Amino acid sequence: MSATIGTGFLPSVNNFSRNPSSGGKEDTIKRLEKELEKYRREQESSDSRLLDRKIGNLEDRIANLRGRMDKIKSDDGECETCKNRKYQDGSDDPGVSFKSPSKVSAGSAESAVRGHEQEHVTRNRAKAEREGKEIVYQSVRIKTGICPECGDSYVSGGETTTVTRAKQDERFNVGLIDMQNMAGNLLDITV
Repeated sequence: MSATIGTGFLPSVNNFSRNPSSGGKEDTIKRLEKELEKYRREQESSDSRLLDRKIGNLEDRIANLRGRMDKIKSDDGECETCKNRKYQDGSDDPGVSFKSPSKVSAGSAESAVRGHEQEHVTRNRAKAEREGKEIVYQSVRIKTGICPECGDSYVSGGETTTVTRAKQDERFNVGLIDMQNMAGNLLDITV
């Protein structure tokens, strides 16, 4: 049985810090501007197409970062996408949280998702016990994503995986020979 919780947002790729403030982006812009000035100085002393491409790429990256910073509208540094992000359970387990879409702050999203996934772990263990099964494997994955609007990373959901099998009845194991352990003994005896 597998249970997931998620937001429905598709992650994109970017290199921003986890800090929801724009400080990380401002530092990145300053670093890129210094790199851009270095290339422009090199360009004055040589005629290189490679430098022209590097300068053009840096100008595009700086413009992209400035555009993203302009989109951040709220005072707390969250963009509209992050501010409106909601979490909802996607499993068929009726006894866990987040059955209806719920707003969770960015700071508490990870602990909320971890707590929710722990509910699945506990309920799956109880179900296995009720059904007379044993748990073979159980894991929890916490998923992250990158906001397409502001570039900040966020917890996008989680997934609990539980694998069970029927318990082996100990009564039927009486008198059976464990062939894996016995093979070494038989070899020793025959030598």
